[in-house]
Amino acid sequence: MKLILYSYLAAICHLRFFKSDIMLAKPKPEETMADTLDSKKINLKTSFFSFRTLLGLAIASLIIYLFLRNFNLQLALQALSSVNIFYLMAAFVIFYISLPLRGLRWQYMMKPTGQQIDTAKLSHYFFLSWFANAILPARIGDIYRAYLLKKNHDISISQSLGVIFSERIFDLAVTGILVILSASVFWSVLKGGQEVNYLGWGIIIIAIFIFAFLILIKFMPRFMGRLPITWQEKAARFQSGLFKSPGLIPSVGLMTIAIWLCEATRLYFVFWAFNVHAGFMVALFISQASLLLMSLPLSPAGLGLVELLMLKLLTSINLTAELAGAITIADRLISYWSLILLGGIVYLLSPRER
Repeated sequence: MKLILYSYLAAICHLRFFKSDIMLAKPKPEETMADTLDSKKINLKTSFFSFRTLLGLAIASLIIYLFLRNFNLQLALQALSSVNIFYLMAAFVIFYISLPLRGLRWQYMMKPTGQQIDTAKLSHYFFLSWFANAILPARIGDIYRAYLLKKNHDISISQSLGVIFSERIFDLAVTGILVILSASVFWSVLKGGQEVNYLGWGIIIIAIFIFAFLILIKFMPRFMGRLPITWQEKAARFQSGLFKSPGLIPSVGLMTIAIWLCEATRLYFVFWAFNVHAGFMVALFISQASLLLMSLPLSPAGLGLVELLMLKLLTSINLTAELAGAITIADRLISYWSLILLGGIVYLLSPRER
């Protein structure tokens, strides 16, 4: 299993070097980099049918197959058939309650740039980006969000990426803190295993991103003048989008904590749906560890990796493999597959340019 997991990681990382269909085209000599960035069209359909994406999904599907072979699927389906629908619906509602919270936080983080867009529209764009992240690797949805603002509100993609990068720093910082605070529940299980190495590297990457963010805020204005002319305008727009408002830190921080506690509460209600009283700290650690994997540009929304991690952690708290598999399937039906279904419908019916 470990060998296959390593092969999966290596294959996906290798795919990252393929040229993406939705990445930016090389600028023509007469164009600036900023012009190219703000004029490039992002086509999700073309990107989904690219060789890189299809191969990545095929490998992820293989991992899902291996995940299903770790337990008796028929018994897991029997457990699913007897689930408490009330608690499962509550988990579904809590998961999607975080969507307007994400839109509100995005609005707050855009305030210092002078951009004013209502929460409903930003929540709509965020949902479309969720859908993009669920079907494409490398977290393309973040770029797609910036693209949607450009197409519908004429806001520079470079500036939007500065805001989104800042948002991701808040996400990673809170996720890292919650993982560390709740890790004691599983430390004896993870100690000495490869999973603790994955989480350890995730924490290191978070620290690097936070450090890079602080460096960008402090030193980027000094270095912009040394950049090539074609990059200076793009860098200036990106820098203008970086979060530099200490007064908003409490509000943005509290909203970020609320968003990720929604993730933990969703899983906690899934536990209750199966009459499993594992405790909120268990749900908190598993949900945040899964988010840590999802934040890495390895597969669409951590497809495959998250399922394997959840199965290992749930069986480590003395659940049968079948019950752990059933809980994992139910939770991913809400947090992943519902995004594919509902996100696809919203994408097709969206009245805004996309």
